[in-house]
Amino acid sequence: MPDQREVVLDFIKNTGPVLPFQVAKALNTSILFSSAILSELVDRKLIKISHAAIGGSPLYYLQGQEALMDEKLHNSLGGREKEAYFLIKDRKIVREKDLEPWQRVAIKSLRDFTKQIIIVINNEQDYFWKHNLVSDDEAKILIEDYVKNNLQQNIITTSNPIIEVSVMEDNLIQEPIIVQHKEDQFVNEEKLMQSNNLERQNIVREVMKSIKEEFKNEKQDMLNTEKIKEVKIDGKFYTHIVKFLEKSGIEILNEELVKKEKEINFIVNIPSNFGKLRYLVIAKSKPSINESDISMAFAEGQLKKLPVILLVDGKLNKKVEKLIETKFNGQVIVKEI
Repeated sequence: MPDQREVVLDFIKNTGPVLPFQVAKALNTSILFSSAILSELVDRKLIKISHAAIGGSPLYYLQGQEALMDEKLHNSLGGREKEAYFLIKDRKIVREKDLEPWQRVAIKSLRDFTKQIIIVINNEQDYFWKHNLVSDDEAKILIEDYVKNNLQQNIITTSNPIIEVSVMEDNLIQEPIIVQHKEDQFVNEEKLMQSNNLERQNIVREVMKSIKEEFKNEKQDMLNTEKIKEVKIDGKFYTHIVKFLEKSGIEILNEELVKKEKEINFIVNIPSNFGKLRYLVIAKSKPSINESDISMAFAEGQLKKLPVILLVDGKLNKKVEKLIETKFNGQVIVKEI
């Protein structure tokens, strides 16, 4: 019997970025099992996982499939994040100081699509962002042209380094890459941190300290933005769902807009004889509910480690009803409203 992990790797290689339910279907197994295989492959660094999600599930993809990931994943973005995505994709690089406050927050949240670059001119930092599909070399050229044309300064000399910083998946900062301008070429100085030049080492330490403070502030900005988004969720479908939950005596703890007037996630407490029971409620407005909708709801519950109630205003076909009874009995409750 072939190794299931190898089968999954071949499937992703031939199919491109995938969701857990697609792997489950290809292996003819459960989403829980396919998710476990995908998680193991991520841990072994054989595949990558996206931060953003489609219907609550992240994308899994191979190194070199970033363009395919970008194409599939950006459609799941909504509101300001989608505006920020098209802004940076169109311009390739943007200067943070040129952005409006909401654009700064939105671009910082696009971890699958953007990369931050910090430049240092005369010991002063300036922040830029590039689209993930723009190469580092192209970004450096674009930034240099921008600074020369808009700031009327020569960005690079042998004494003014550029420091490029990447955001890792766990929000830690990688080692800085120091590059200098020499005969119009960028030359990597990989061993600069080990040199005896104490002055440059001190500059790097100061920059790293500042970067950590920046990301600390960024985290707080994102939390504040999420609170604002929670308040601004509205629409007929949202109002209908909230009224239904309140009428049923269900306490809403958190709400997340997935797609306006189409899908909203709620974390709730449901009263029972055994006390309050916590559930993930996924409200979906769709004429017909299919197997994929049920599988995605189950996967979202697995990620949040909560049982799922799927509220729908559409119809279930007999195949889906049978699937709920056989595969997801007790794990996904579906109610038409």
